[in-house]
Amino acid sequence: MEVITGFHAIEEYIKSSKGRSVLYITGRNKRHADIALIAEKQGIKVVTAEQKELDRLSGGSENRGAVLVIQEKALKKIKYTSVKNFLDNFDREESIVLLLDGITDPHNFGAILRSADQLGIDLVITPGRRSASDSPTVRKTSAGASEYVPVVEDNLARSMDLLKKKGFWIFGADMSGRDCWSLNLKGKTALILGSEGSGISKLLAQKCDSLIKIPSSGRVDSFNVSVAAGILMYETVRQHNGK
Repeated sequence: MEVITGFHAIEEYIKSSKGRSVLYITGRNKRHADIALIAEKQGIKVVTAEQKELDRLSGGSENRGAVLVIQEKALKKIKYTSVKNFLDNFDREESIVLLLDGITDPHNFGAILRSADQLGIDLVITPGRRSASDSPTVRKTSAGASEYVPVVEDNLARSMDLLKKKGFWIFGADMSGRDCWSLNLKGKTALILGSEGSGISKLLAQKCDSLIKIPSSGRVDSFNVSVAAGILMYETVRQHNGK
């Protein structure tokens, strides 16, 4: 059994899901009534329960009187089994792919997926091991975006080789890199970001076509990784749109 809390995450899952689930709410205030109506339209059972029952279902985490219990998990709208599978179905001249090396914090991962959804990123690649994966925390932090963004777990070094063969240029986020505004990020672009502590691994950094950084003038030495990912994705999208 899996649970989702947070109104945005619950609403997005309900809208995108065809799996079996039950929505538990404590009452019918406006927010509860709105989300219950959406659930009922999707054929999802709505149960009114005491707050202590919702706290039990959510493991004591904050739920604001609404908990979605997933009995049968639905598949994402777009699902690729591997980077090769993605590339086999790829035929565009412009694309943005994001690779995440060692992002273990589910809050950061969820925030990155939320930005990836808003900016139309085509694929997010994680190594699987030693990285965050789909979870109730990720779904809540991403405000439901994890239900839409295509994510695959694959070997990052091999993925970079496959992307290069398909014509992608790969840019690795690193404080020693060139300013992102000065680089041509148009066309087929892949961005790779590492953990806040150690950054991109040496092997992956060597495989990049160029290292890239966000110009800054603050006293703190770096951006939070989810913020950095959002800025770099936005700059890439900006260039793709000719702005």
